[in-house]
Amino acid sequence: MHAPRRCRARGDALCPRSASEETIILSEILIILALVLVNGIFAGAEIAVVTVRKTRLDQLIQSGSRRARAVKRLRGNPERFLATVQIGITIVGATASAFGGSTLAQDLAPLLRAVPWIGDAADELALAAVVALVSFLSLVLGELVPKSLALRSSERYALLVGPPLRGLASLARPLVWLLTATSNLVLRLFGDRTNFVEARISPEEIQQIVDDAAEAGSVDRRAGEIASRALDFAGLTALQVMLPRVRVVAVPREATAAEVQRAVLEHGHTRMPVYEGSNDNVIGYVTTPEVLALLWGDGPFSLESVLRPAYFVVASMPAVDLLAEMKRRRLQLAIVVDEQGGMIGIVTMEDLVEELVGEIFAENEAHALPTEGIRREPDGSALVPGDMPVHELSRQLEIELPDDARWSTVAGLCMGLARRIPAPGDVLRTPAGAELHIVDA
Repeated sequence: MHAPRRCRARGDALCPRSASEETIILSEILIILALVLVNGIFAGAEIAVVTVRKTRLDQLIQSGSRRARAVKRLRGNPERFLATVQIGITIVGATASAFGGSTLAQDLAPLLRAVPWIGDAADELALAAVVALVSFLSLVLGELVPKSLALRSSERYALLVGPPLRGLASLARPLVWLLTATSNLVLRLFGDRTNFVEARISPEEIQQIVDDAAEAGSVDRRAGEIASRALDFAGLTALQVMLPRVRVVAVPREATAAEVQRAVLEHGHTRMPVYEGSNDNVIGYVTTPEVLALLWGDGPFSLESVLRPAYFVVASMPAVDLLAEMKRRRLQLAIVVDEQGGMIGIVTMEDLVEELVGEIFAENEAHALPTEGIRREPDGSALVPGDMPVHELSRQLEIELPDDARWSTVAGLCMGLARRIPAPGDVLRTPAGAELHIVDA
């Protein structure tokens, strides 16, 4: 029996594929694999360049590393770098998919057509198989593996890909500009005024990153707490950080030497506001060293000679702006006033710093240590002082409390919820469900 001289169809069971065709299929698979690996290089570069330590780059640059200089320039222009990486990933990924669909799928279809129960569905199944294969390779070799390697060896990876990526970023600059401008235009059509390349990481996400880093030990726990406080600090106002008027020790303008001496000895404050008529009308402040020098002097006693001008701020002034302004003016005390100009409290530089690092006690405040903070009870509740700031209680207990400009302390919050002066035994409930039991009033 003689073998047929001519095959009915290429790929038929009676017609084996030639060696050249098998070589072509293998070449196509290798091309797709190469494109996937290039995609992985871009994906890993995105992680490595962003996560490599800036201080380490500076050290390498000082030692003369050109690769480190290229990486730092990429980090210095993250918009162009990230856009270039995304362009590379998109183009390479699309090319791999298109190449696989147009070549490898066509070569695979005849093999599937030879299977009796597949028949006419061979073309569709071949395309689906190629898409699944390319997707799997892209996910494993083009994303997961290179990003994992980049995280483990970010410095080595970044130095390896830095110079070629910087050259590619320069070549792709016109395309990056075109795509960024087009994206911004489309975003504006939807009412989004942010820039296409702007980071959209919320403060809550940053807070979570800080907390996770502190728990994992990547960041010192105390440094993590300061960072957490700094994020909270950005949302505070002068009203929320001030010492309320009822706790302010102030002296009248016409105070005698004995009255001022008594105030200094009893309270030990380094600065005291000076008022005229009533403590609503603050005209300035005095410092304890200058007052003591005046008391010990031989001349007549008058606060006028050591009176310093007051710096007035409104209650709604952001605490961040207040800190910057007090630093610029080299001030240690600010008077918080209401819309009528009357004093409602004071803010010192110490108050602002305490919002960042926690309570700071001077030698004469040692007696306040047991009572100023939160005391945990065996039943899981917490005993808190009425003069504690609401935001501080909310931060320490991790509970949601009403944020209202009408009060800044727990006592003010309780009066706001009760709409009267609460009595011992009263139970107040916040909108979020937290219960406040009045122990003493």
